[in-house]
Amino acid sequence: MSRTIKEIYNEAVAERNRRLELAEFASDSKLSVMNGILWVVAAAIYSFETLLDVFAVDISEAIKGRINGTPAYYANALLQYQQGDELTVREDGLAFGYPNVDESKRIITQVSYVESTDDRNLDSKLILKVATGTKGNLSAIPPEDLVPINAYIGKLKFAGTRVEVISTKGDVLIPRLTVFHDGAVPESEIYDAIEDQLNAYMMEIDFDAAVYVSRLTDAVRRAEHVTDVHIDEDAVPEQGIFIASHDTDGHIRPPQRVARMTHTASGYLKESSGKDEEAGLPNFREAIILKIENHEV
Repeated sequence: MSRTIKEIYNEAVAERNRRLELAEFASDSKLSVMNGILWVVAAAIYSFETLLDVFAVDISEAIKGRINGTPAYYANALLQYQQGDELTVREDGLAFGYPNVDESKRIITQVSYVESTDDRNLDSKLILKVATGTKGNLSAIPPEDLVPINAYIGKLKFAGTRVEVISTKGDVLIPRLTVFHDGAVPESEIYDAIEDQLNAYMMEIDFDAAVYVSRLTDAVRRAEHVTDVHIDEDAVPEQGIFIASHDTDGHIRPPQRVARMTHTASGYLKESSGKDEEAGLPNFREAIILKIENHEV
């Protein structure tokens, strides 16, 4: 922190008085030539020290803002990936970059990361989940497109860093619930309203965010004419919120019931398409049982 002009002046006067060769210039008058010179020099030193303070703050913020080598560094780098373009080395040789920025070639729109460890490797591996599309309409990046993406991140990663980029199909949401309604409208309209609420939930949830059973049931409960949402423990098949994820080879895994909360393998949710490997998984209408609310005791 810079000193005040008065502090600098007082130190200069003390130093002058300490030197015998300058004793003849000692004066208590603020209008003396020597004291006038000291005030001017003190003001100049104060200005210089103030500039150093500002410079130190700028440098500190610049260093703090550098995220090189952190998970966020790799996540931001993936968002800047341009399909089909080659990375070039900057003229100073300190970093890679694209000669021209083309937003239309940036196919990665969502990125999250997690660090994993195993018994064979003491160092953790940084796993980056990616997807393309917009929220509520996300899809996996094809395996053939992941090859150049991993090569891209391989050029940017620091020596000795273990990084893997993955992209899998969306986790299939299966809400096996008993939903009570007031019976004021046909069941088809109730199903439409519930689907709208579930789709809105999937669209609003952040990429790779936690999935809570309570929030999903709340979303269903918000549908018009719905009076209650119930998980029947005696029902067959078993009721609850189930999620079926895909492995990295694109094969569907058996649905797993969510006790309270979970994280998706892909980073996002989708409704069962009823096709291919998802043929045995029910969509929202098939999973939800509607019942009219009965207030009779």
